Amino acid sequence: MQTEQSHISIVGLGPGPWESLTLEAAGFLERTPEIYVRMATHPSVRSLREHVPNLTVHSFDSVYQEHDGVGSVHDCIADELANLAQHSSSVVYAVPGSPTVGDSSVRLLLERLKSLEIPFKIVQGLSPIESILQAVGVVDASWLEVFDAHEMEALGRENAVGEVPGDSVRRPWRAPVPTAPALVSGLHNRSVASGVKLWLGKYYPEDHVVHIVRVAVSVRPEAYPVPLGELDHSVGIDDSTFLFVPPLTETQNVRTFTGLMQLTRTLRAPGGCPWDREQSHSSLKPHLLEEAYEVLDALDSGESALIAEELGDLLFQVTIHSQIAAESGTFTIEDVIEGIVRKLIGRHPHVFGDMELSSAQDVRHAWESFKQREKPKRASVMEEIPSGLPALPRSNLMQKRAASVGFEWPGVDEVLAKVDEELVELQSEIRTGDSKELQREEFGDILFALVSVARHLRIDPEEALRLANRKFEHRFTQVETRVAADGKVLRDLSPAQLDWYWNETKAAAGES
Repeated sequence: MQTEQSHISIVGLGPGPWESLTLEAAGFLERTPEIYVRMATHPSVRSLREHVPNLTVHSFDSVYQEHDGVGSVHDCIADELANLAQHSSSVVYAVPGSPTVGDSSVRLLLERLKSLEIPFKIVQGLSPIESILQAVGVVDASWLEVFDAHEMEALGRENAVGEVPGDSVRRPWRAPVPTAPALVSGLHNRSVASGVKLWLGKYYPEDHVVHIVRVAVSVRPEAYPVPLGELDHSVGIDDSTFLFVPPLTETQNVRTFTGLMQLTRTLRAPGGCPWDREQSHSSLKPHLLEEAYEVLDALDSGESALIAEELGDLLFQVTIHSQIAAESGTFTIEDVIEGIVRKLIGRHPHVFGDMELSSAQDVRHAWESFKQREKPKRASVMEEIPSGLPALPRSNLMQKRAASVGFEWPGVDEVLAKVDEELVELQSEIRTGDSKELQREEFGDILFALVSVARHLRIDPEEALRLANRKFEHRFTQVETRVAADGKVLRDLSPAQLDWYWNETKAAAGES
């Protein structure tokens, strides 16, 4: 049970030496009988003991030993401190530098204290940032990003959905701004440095020179450069080590969305590419379609590198359309992102709210009602179906919309019967020699019915036809090769001979 007037004080120990403490922090610590620190070996703690010899210091060294290299170590520290605060009238937690700069243990602790409604006090300390920047020769570090090494280490080990082994908390998506300098605090040891290297390696080249900075070994920090790829093999990494990451140039920032947007802006800016500068929404429409179809081809190929390349080409279409709109003041890439994020959150209340949808089918049924609620003025479910869609996927979408409001065949057997009926009607039109318009209409009815068959079988008709096309193309080229190898010409062969080559090609491939 929380004791009466329980509270916790979080004190900043500054860059290291006693002389670097603020007057408030020094006076506070001189009046404090006992404190908790992350690691007793930190130089700032050693300096503190020299000036306040009667001070009792409790450390969390054992937590670091038990969780060596694990990003959840600060979670453990925050949990233990919050528990102590619940059962003690006063707890003092002292951290190197400033409590509010680059220390995730403080952030996590404050989250717990607020949820437990335990009062806290921050006694500020000087951040070592200024002295570190001086040590690496940086005069103006605008847009400096500050990271905690243990959090970064966890990010380096997370999987594609943000899960970290040994950590129950799913991590949020994080990315640095590589064109801005970055400072990483609490490098601690080689294991943590390895995780930091993994995460930074997603965005920076391995040969990018970073600077290991040791503070509190003297009044002036020591810094030495090392390639990022060798960070975890460096000597001299301990609990007083920081890492300074110099910024990348614009053309080096090739692995972030900000880099792509900056590239797009540069291409469209004065002095950029003449072709890109003259493009408009209208002129880019063919390229958008072309890139989308190239993505489909890449997906069919199953080649990961090709899929990634073609998705990149498609993504560029999104950025350049957004840039063109931004230049005319109509919308920006931020509007594009906000629109889709808000839409997806609103249409997934079973993920971001309290609605329960247990199956994919339940989600599909709810999807149309979500859209109707967002656009209540829509008089028909057929509204807003893109007229520019190719006929086959447009037919599929129209039928799905109709089915969502109950206009649907009972089952696939009834649809197959409809296909047979339409086929008979087409045969009749052909036999009687009716006009091409009527024959075309009956043929269209067959295709429309076949799309319904695909829907009932949960097959994408466009995808099915594309795969059939690819299969035919492959077989036909094999037939061409065989015929040429036999010294013959395709157009000179009889239907029976062509059929023989076709069947031989299928048999050679083990196909039926």
